[in-house]
Amino acid sequence: MDRTRSTGRATTPFVLRIHDESDVSEVTARAVIDASGTYETPNSLSSNGLVPLGFADVANKISHALPDVLGAERARFAGKHTVVVGAGHSAANTLINLARLAREEAGTTVTWVIRNSTAVRVSSSDDDELPARASLGQRVERLIGAGAIDRVDGFEIVRLAASDGGVDIIGSRAGGIETIHADVVVNATGFRPNLDMLREIRLELDEIVEVPRRLAPLIDPNLHNCGTVAPHGFAELQQPEPNFFIAGMKSYGRAPTFLLATGYEQVRSIAAWLDNDMAAASKVELVLPATGVCSTDEASGASCCS
Repeated sequence: MDRTRSTGRATTPFVLRIHDESDVSEVTARAVIDASGTYETPNSLSSNGLVPLGFADVANKISHALPDVLGAERARFAGKHTVVVGAGHSAANTLINLARLAREEAGTTVTWVIRNSTAVRVSSSDDDELPARASLGQRVERLIGAGAIDRVDGFEIVRLAASDGGVDIIGSRAGGIETIHADVVVNATGFRPNLDMLREIRLELDEIVEVPRRLAPLIDPNLHNCGTVAPHGFAELQQPEPNFFIAGMKSYGRAPTFLLATGYEQVRSIAAWLDNDMAAASKVELVLPATGVCSTDEASGASCCS
């Protein structure tokens, strides 16, 4: 995506070059809203955020988040030992489906690996205002209790290695080095935005969360994990590049707390601004359901739900 710059004026339009297998076409636009999401750019399996050593040797054994284990990808997981890495709702959904597959397909086993001592984001909570979301954690806990899922906590992945047609996952745990063997590994460690396509666009992003700078303090996952995100719209999402906005899940960068309701209100505000309806654009209303699970500073005891 490029902005034509022959006049140097802020009103100069964007030119979007769209590539497919056989052709390149161009579309001229007065404004661009980048709501391309984050699904195709997962976080690393490694605890340090870098590509783990040995990844290239076992890349064909690593699955994307939320694989269709009961449908199109069933053969890849049936009768195999799958390790799911990650402590969020993507991991929980996959674990539930794998447990069902294990009941239907002999030899299917499931291990859940998390870096921390608990998976607080999917822990069951009576205070979660989205009952279906709360039920994910409850169902996973029941499956663990029934022995359908083996959970390994406090495990920080440092490298991967090909072994016996599968993957050896080598990590540090409890001060030592442990190895977990898997036939397939599901990377459910979260996502990050793909910023490569925006290298020719003037951006103002938070360095840590990789979100629009004015939005960052409103959604910081260390402070906001309880439906406390403030209403926000065009003003927080607009970039220094005139008439360019980042919206939707991509606007949340690496924060794992995005809800569709947020995206709908973001785009409504931006559309009103583009229509020169400042009153509607500025009147942003956003009421988010609380998770019932809070981020807490262990040193001070302060909680975002306080």
